Amino acid sequence: MSGKDKGLADSRDGRCDSPRPHSSTGAGGFLRGDSGSMAVFSLFVFITMLLVAGVAIDMMRYESERVRMQGASDRAVLAASAVRPNAPHSLTPQQIAEAYLTAGGVAEGDFAGRVIVEEGDGGRQVTVAPQSSLPTVMMHMLGIDRLDMAAPARALEAVGDPPDIEVVLVLDVSGSMRAMTSNGLTRIQNLRIAARDLVEELYEDTEPGQMAVTLVPYDGWVLPPPGFVNNFVNLPLTLPGACVDFNDWNSVTGTLSSVVSRHNCNAASWRQIRPFVSNVDDAITHIDALVASGTTSIDLGIRWGAAFFDPDIRPALQQQIDNGQVDAMFAGRPHDWDHDNVIRVMVVMTDGANCCFGGWNSRSPNRVTQDAQTVAVCDALRQQDVLIYAVAFEAPQFGVNLMQQCASSENHFFNTTGAGIAEVFRGIGAHIQTQRLRLTL
Repeated sequence: MSGKDKGLADSRDGRCDSPRPHSSTGAGGFLRGDSGSMAVFSLFVFITMLLVAGVAIDMMRYESERVRMQGASDRAVLAASAVRPNAPHSLTPQQIAEAYLTAGGVAEGDFAGRVIVEEGDGGRQVTVAPQSSLPTVMMHMLGIDRLDMAAPARALEAVGDPPDIEVVLVLDVSGSMRAMTSNGLTRIQNLRIAARDLVEELYEDTEPGQMAVTLVPYDGWVLPPPGFVNNFVNLPLTLPGACVDFNDWNSVTGTLSSVVSRHNCNAASWRQIRPFVSNVDDAITHIDALVASGTTSIDLGIRWGAAFFDPDIRPALQQQIDNGQVDAMFAGRPHDWDHDNVIRVMVVMTDGANCCFGGWNSRSPNRVTQDAQTVAVCDALRQQDVLIYAVAFEAPQFGVNLMQQCASSENHFFNTTGAGIAEVFRGIGAHIQTQRLRLTL
């Protein structure tokens, strides 16, 4: 081997034996670069998760405070409207309203100048409109330092006989109601407690027949009372099944003439609609029997609930009376839509979203369709002056959005978790438990 060849070989051997400098374009450099990118991405995801959790915490705090303030407003206007002509040295209606607001934890600065009492031939009307704001814990990182809230309420002392009150409770009993909540109880257990409190308040100090509560449990289906479906005039009787689905979702009148279809469903007795319950003990018995199972059809729950405001169902309700399933005091009910001395209220609650699509059952093709059907029924009820309270109970965003669309107003929508549903239902009870008074906001 020549000297030149030997030097070339030595040079090659040196290059092979010596450490090779790393290059950013080599495999090692790529891996280290990718590792750094993943670290940045992971940090971004972590911060995003913190922000999302922080927003959720702030919104739950906001909703809790809003419910508390709204309850104080409702109690204030009801008490101030009901007060009789004052004896010497007694409190004025305005002072009573202010005292109730203060007792409810509303700061004086939040309602100062926002309590209005009007006396007239039609009775006394009291309006309060407290306003406040809640400092945020995490949302300030997004530039939102405070969340503003308002809780207006107005009550009118009705002249003459006290109104009849027809309340329909549309309650989600789907399988997700078995989930545990932050207070150590399942959702269905929290619902039972809240619903019991609500009906106890509703029936308190009411005359027989004045308060009627209809319970509508729903999951993927709604089970009508025994024999009820036979009153539909457009029902194909040749088909089997205890449950009924509707074809028309844009009207809540002429219910028994609606085009409907039969379907098989679970016919356990606790699932049945309980129409026009006359007393609190029976209502509580039915509430305590509720169980969580099945999927979720909010549209069908609300459509069946709407039926029990419709005077068209009187023949079917009379059949329930004849069979001893409904008290005879409710003969001739529901009242005509234009009856001027009746308050109609629907309370609809869900912990989920419409989900009966993609083979879950044969009801509806997709959630979008079911949501549209739900909103159509809510719109039709509002046109008939039915007051709708909508409660999202640990619901996903689709369910929250739907409840917001169904509620009569922002002040009739509630988004709550855990034991908070009991406070929400108590607040709703404060709205509708009245004999001579009407809450008009």
